[in-house]
Amino acid sequence: MTAFCAALHDTRLPPLALIELAAAAVGSVYREVADAHCGDQPCPCGWHPRLQADLEALQAALALNATPATQPDLARMAVLGRA
Repeated sequence: MTAFCAALHDTRLPPLALIELAAAAVGSVYREVADAHCGDQPCPCGWHPRLQADLEALQAALALNATPATQPDLARMAVLGRA
């Protein structure tokens, strides 16, 4: 968050523009890693890129972490003991 705030201050870009740049960087890194795992001499680790499935996993991770966390509701919590 510190780096993000510093980048906002330094670039004067709107927050979403900066987040889009970060997403573009992640996409670029994915492409380089995927390319290193294809071709005549792929990386020996055994991972094989599956673009559609990989994009779905990345989108799901983004959605999960971008969604606000629900606040605990004491009225709906199970009673676990007594005081």
